[in-house]
Amino acid sequence: MPDFTDLEHEREMLAHATCARGGGLAYARPFALTGDATHYAPDLTVEVRHIKLTIRIDPKAKSIAGTATHYLSAINAGVRHIKFDAAEMTISKVTVGGKPAKFDYSDPVLRVDLARALKAGVETDVAITYAAHPRRGLYFVAPDKTSPKKPLQAWTQGQDEDSRHWYPCIDFPNHQQTSEVIVTVPAKMISIGNGQLKSVRENARNGTRTFHWYQATPHVTYLLSQIVGEFAEIEHTWQGVPVQYYGPKGRTADLQRTLDRTPKMLAFFSDVTGVKYPYARYAQSFVADFIFGGMENVSATTLTDTSLLDARASLDSDADGLLAHELAHQWFGDLLTCRDWSHGWLNEGFATYFEALFTEHNKGIDELRYELYQNAQLYMSEDGGRYRRAIVSNVYHEPIDLFDRHLYEKGSLVLHMIRSVLGDDLWWKAIRYYVDKHRSTNVTTPDLQRAIEIATGRNIDWLFDQYVFRGGHPAFKLAFEWDEDAKRAKLSVTQTQDEKDSSVFRLPVDVDFTVDGKLHAFKAQISEKAHNFSYALPGKPQMVRFDPGHNFLKTVDFKRGKDQLLYQLKNDDDAVGRIDAAKELAKLATPEAVAALKDAVLHDKFWAVQFEAARALGVMRSEIARDALLACTQVRHPKARRGVIGALGQFREDTAVAAALESIVRKGDASYYVEAVAAQALGQTRTPKAFDVLSKVAMAKESQNDVIRAQALAGLTELKDERALPIAIEWTKIGKSNPVRGAATLALGKLGQINDAAKDKAYDRLVVLLSDDWLRVRLNAIAALAELKLPKSIAELERTRSRDLDGRVIRAAREAIARIREGADKGDEVKKLREDLEKLQEDNRGLKDRLDKLESRGGAAKAGAKKVAAKAKAAAKRRPVRVAAARSR
Repeated sequence: MPDFTDLEHEREMLAHATCARGGGLAYARPFALTGDATHYAPDLTVEVRHIKLTIRIDPKAKSIAGTATHYLSAINAGVRHIKFDAAEMTISKVTVGGKPAKFDYSDPVLRVDLARALKAGVETDVAITYAAHPRRGLYFVAPDKTSPKKPLQAWTQGQDEDSRHWYPCIDFPNHQQTSEVIVTVPAKMISIGNGQLKSVRENARNGTRTFHWYQATPHVTYLLSQIVGEFAEIEHTWQGVPVQYYGPKGRTADLQRTLDRTPKMLAFFSDVTGVKYPYARYAQSFVADFIFGGMENVSATTLTDTSLLDARASLDSDADGLLAHELAHQWFGDLLTCRDWSHGWLNEGFATYFEALFTEHNKGIDELRYELYQNAQLYMSEDGGRYRRAIVSNVYHEPIDLFDRHLYEKGSLVLHMIRSVLGDDLWWKAIRYYVDKHRSTNVTTPDLQRAIEIATGRNIDWLFDQYVFRGGHPAFKLAFEWDEDAKRAKLSVTQTQDEKDSSVFRLPVDVDFTVDGKLHAFKAQISEKAHNFSYALPGKPQMVRFDPGHNFLKTVDFKRGKDQLLYQLKNDDDAVGRIDAAKELAKLATPEAVAALKDAVLHDKFWAVQFEAARALGVMRSEIARDALLACTQVRHPKARRGVIGALGQFREDTAVAAALESIVRKGDASYYVEAVAAQALGQTRTPKAFDVLSKVAMAKESQNDVIRAQALAGLTELKDERALPIAIEWTKIGKSNPVRGAATLALGKLGQINDAAKDKAYDRLVVLLSDDWLRVRLNAIAALAELKLPKSIAELERTRSRDLDGRVIRAAREAIARIREGADKGDEVKKLREDLEKLQEDNRGLKDRLDKLESRGGAAKAGAKKVAAKAKAAAKRRPVRVAAARSR
């Protein structure tokens, strides 16, 4: 369940918008906020074996009504009542075993009283007749005056605990059951459900159709789903399994283009897990206004329609990451599901890593390593700039709080480390054992640990203790020396992370040296804070690598000489190693470094190295680096061009750069994304013509998901020109596309800092947007208010926190409130220190007056005057030190 729409674009933009902070730096804030609590899986009194829904969904009326029947048995004897989760419903009748039963409904809990105590293991059924107009769990999309082309649809989203809003259930992932849904919908529409479609019945008189879905493989509650609407349909077959694609009418070509590699993914995941795709069919459906990137409902993934690609977008973008992630969930998340949310990485970390494994299978090892490199940057940006936490954590406000970069990206990197420690053969042996052993069950992290140990004989609990059950990662500082007389390479390795937050890490790291083009490899067992290793070599190495392949999550501070870096950029067979060399060369900023980076941009075999080498040139901000980038603007790979064009934005007030960027914005590029990056980079130059080009040319361009307009708004924001403020406000209005509305909302946070009048206008609009219907607008409004840092925002954010239904919005509001209060507290502290300083200065003036009077008296009084002066001088020295220290915190 990714919380973004375009994984590839999201990784790229975030990886370069933030600086990963090393493990040696203190993280910003604790994860737990005031009011968070410890959560455990609830006790179960009954075992639900099967759920049957007989329902009617009416998208126009935004309603659902019907009966939910639970076939269950008591786990222990003596059960006299059963509690169900049922939020904002009307409960009209309950029967037990076909007979009317007493019940008490105190929203959101329905208590059903049993006429007689249930005996352990004896089955009965509980049928609940209900109706609802859900505000969560079941969502309705409809055209209106501002969006007349929007389709009429209804779709569900149960994860994490929102199924209770559309059917009564035991809404926690610590049990599994089979299911069937008999759903009646308007005759022009179809239902897309889970498992096998057993029948479709037409009712011409009522103008309805009734679909009967049956899911024979057990699953947790939140994976039951429904989609209702009119869709284009494509059906294929993979090894006897129907594979179905659903999307907007008129976009059949885009459907096929976007989903074309689905059969290849099915084959890959079936092969590597040792379990053939385990469900009756696999459907992928693109719906409007979906609140996540995708959701792995059992056998029927729901996707945002913003991930559908037109022909031009597919030139340098695909949805494979999102699609592979959701398909991997059919094994990791659906067939095996975390028993409680604290172990959610067993769903999301696995899906994120297996998404990367498909990248490796489909595109090669360089793409895998770069994807994992980006995952590390995303995780570290959260760890260093937002909070640090253990992957397994049961302290939260709502379960969605846990669905973060620690759960997804760090989880994926933990799995890659396990693979690296075990080796491929034992890794796949362990995974196949784990899947086979725990299929159709609920799992916790110790289940994975024991599966690895049983399958391979290897105990790697030490790795779990370091990376899963504790927060943080190691920060290494390396130093290399060559002893020519002894022909020995000396490598010192020191862990510099704060041990209060992360212990000394134990890691089996590979180290290798290249001498005269030949590789000499060694194993370094890291177990202490500092090590000094010595290796015999035939000659001075041209290249030194610590953890080649970048298999372990860490930061590394390793200063190497120019010659080693130049050699590594040209010759390292690991793409991430070449990227590392490019970044280090940028720090040298010499003509030789510029020439090497330019050569890498033009000729490296992998686009990501070209991209990162271009970014490295941008960091230099020198004239020769600028000229090198301008000579690379026509580099062939569009993703490499993105890097070049984006790097040019580093050259502020440079007319030559601005002219090149303006040309791209005006004339266009084969790639939407190159044009989009050019628009933002043009704004970064802050040249005189940029405003007109961006506001009149770039903002007029149509593109996939309005990516050009969104980046043009980012460019206008970079200009710090108050004329951009009314443009941003205009593009936040309902009726504009949601992606550009989100971008415009975020822009208000920066534009509002231009002056006090701009701040007032931005604030007023952001307060309105806190109640917007579109999730991303609300989230960005919160982020923008946090940037404005106005104490009066706190009351509005508190209102948002109390009224919003989405846990992500609630968490964001709580964090923003804490940030604003933090800033206000620091402001008060500085104000107090300034007042103290002013009082000290006043005291000093009084002392000086006394000194002058004493000196005027002459003679013996001079001795006393010197003592007074000494005291005044000492006081003046002491107090300002406290002020300076406070300001540097």
